[in-house]
Amino acid sequence: MEHWGYSYDLASNGEEAVEYAKRNNGKYDLCLMDVEMPKMNGVEATKIIRKIVNYFPIIGYTANDSFKRACYEAGMDDFAVKPCLPEELFAKINALTVKLYNFIAKPCGFGLNEVMPVDKKHAEELRELAEQGLCKMNIRGIGEHDLTVVVHKNVPYKISNDFVGNGDEVSVFLDRSSDRPAECHLYKSSFPMPTIYLKDDAFTEKLEAENELLKECISMVVKPNKK
Repeated sequence: MEHWGYSYDLASNGEEAVEYAKRNNGKYDLCLMDVEMPKMNGVEATKIIRKIVNYFPIIGYTANDSFKRACYEAGMDDFAVKPCLPEELFAKINALTVKLYNFIAKPCGFGLNEVMPVDKKHAEELRELAEQGLCKMNIRGIGEHDLTVVVHKNVPYKISNDFVGNGDEVSVFLDRSSDRPAECHLYKSSFPMPTIYLKDDAFTEKLEAENELLKECISMVVKPNKK
């Protein structure tokens, strides 16, 4: 886990796993839940966790494949059989730890951060988008002007580069929602967000151009570029 860049809490039994979840109110990216543990097994621990704290993904981990059904029925999101190759486990973790982005426009600037899905159904929706190279972003403005868009997975990086790296006041990107493809003009500190709805041919042309542009946007910019 440290090699992959994760910090972690380590529970020696199911009761400790429940206590960790309760103590942190479920604020974990993921739980790798051993099934056969002393005092309380992983299936029972998962049932309790699902009732008492906010959602976070749980992978059942055991050498006994017969526990698979019980793991899913308890509310786990995935299942891995020991021994599991590191690359396979890492792939499962990456697939499960998807988030959405919150963009908050403020008079004195903006905020852009990742947030956990609210429940398992929401998480599954985000994972389906991730498989297509997309992500969901909530645009939260001043007052009651809120909007949710579906964008290329690198658009949050582009926004940070535009606003922080380049010091721009506006960032332009495509809303790839299937029911309303559009070009969005997001301002750093003001709302509402001007949106231009596009016809199929215009959207396809802009889509190809944006895909090419976003190849260069691969990380979040948190400090302005030096001039």
